[in-house]
Amino acid sequence: MSPQRAIYYNNFASHLLCAYNPNMYYLELPFRWSDDDWFDLAEMVAGFGFNVFEFWLEPRMFCRESLDSSVGQEYIRQMRLVIDRVHQLDMKAEMIVGLATVGGQWRTLCPGVRPDWEELRFLWRTWVGRFSSVDTVGIFPGDPGACSRNGCTAETYVDRSIDVAQEIAKSHAHIEIDFNTWGPPFFGWGNLVMPPDSQGEFIPEYQHTAWTFTEERTHRSMSHLVKRLDDFPEKTVISINMGFNPDGNPEGNQDARPWVREIARQRPILTWDFSLTEGENAVYPHYRFSRLFERRRQEREAAPYAGGICFTMTPLLNQLSLYEAAQSFKNPSLDPEDVAADFFVMLFGEEGSDLIDGYRLFEVIPDWGCYDAIEMPRHAYHKRMIQFCDALSDLAGAENRDVSFCPSLPAYRRELLWFAKLFSDLSSPCPDYDALMQSYWNRVYRIYDYLPQHVDPRPKRATKRLIAHFADWE
Repeated sequence: MSPQRAIYYNNFASHLLCAYNPNMYYLELPFRWSDDDWFDLAEMVAGFGFNVFEFWLEPRMFCRESLDSSVGQEYIRQMRLVIDRVHQLDMKAEMIVGLATVGGQWRTLCPGVRPDWEELRFLWRTWVGRFSSVDTVGIFPGDPGACSRNGCTAETYVDRSIDVAQEIAKSHAHIEIDFNTWGPPFFGWGNLVMPPDSQGEFIPEYQHTAWTFTEERTHRSMSHLVKRLDDFPEKTVISINMGFNPDGNPEGNQDARPWVREIARQRPILTWDFSLTEGENAVYPHYRFSRLFERRRQEREAAPYAGGICFTMTPLLNQLSLYEAAQSFKNPSLDPEDVAADFFVMLFGEEGSDLIDGYRLFEVIPDWGCYDAIEMPRHAYHKRMIQFCDALSDLAGAENRDVSFCPSLPAYRRELLWFAKLFSDLSSPCPDYDALMQSYWNRVYRIYDYLPQHVDPRPKRATKRLIAHFADWE
């Protein structure tokens, strides 16, 4: 049996920028990474057990304007170096791209409009050429957009993806294709509401309609995919979750396992489950691992999954989540508590295992994919978080300097201590919520103070939700 494909997916999209994710788009603003920062990160995730490094060529890059701009040139230069480094570490590299969403405003071009389709073919051909050293190119429906104009449906997404995949295979025979079914399925294609005069622009008020699920659409579009599987290039894998919903849960009429098994008879399959490790814009240390390992076991029972992704937008903060995810692909029968203990002992020696009870307290805010948020009286939580602060302070100087870790272990310990102190202050009897919200914003999201509101403005909402949770906690 081939080893599981453990994919480290670093989503550094422009709406997910923060102090713990690389800023790839604004050369003069905070959170830029040096080449050495990237190399240190690659060594860490390879040491954790990942064997694939994946990145999203998000729409801000996937456009004609970025090809020769200073930002685009620097992006290309640096990511090529990263790809070379992960290859040196015996990892493979994957670039994923939404089929038809382009530019800083995330406009979705329509394959049914000839100039739009010709532009998309040009962009795919040119950008894959810029990153021809990748091992895999992933095609996914789009984020946030897809097309419902001019009769476009989920079947359109399948057909045009095959066209792109075949063209890639002709010009880059070594590149594997990873075709993604993400969503309800095929997120947004044919079910995203678009005004009659739409030109493919992203309209936040309609975004929720992309998640609309119907059995008829699912059966029709998935049947079409199965019929066309042989038309993909020989070197193609299919990414499909066990459920046609945001959390990938195989429930009721959204149970995808019959389709999973059917596709697995013809192509290798991978999981692309965003919800298991940290969600999006919930920036704090996470501890949600029982469901992670349960999902890995369910996947192996459902069909011969060949592996899948671990999503992160906070690689410099949620290293424990990365480590747990890599181990879950290797051996889903492990106890995630034991894995966490091994992680902290590796970093801080035997006393590190005492951190688990305090660390798990961070997972207190209900959020996408969080099914077991800590619940306890506020005063008890506050007392235990103070104890956790003391435990982290006591480990100063105990860091294992021989471990490949990014950032440095002393910096990581200080970051955990900062969040422990924040959560302690937020749960205290009389917090100054306004001051603490500003402190959190300045620490995590200050880059957005220099930018116009993004088309997908989640950071401000996420910050308000974090503070509101503690404000409403009795």
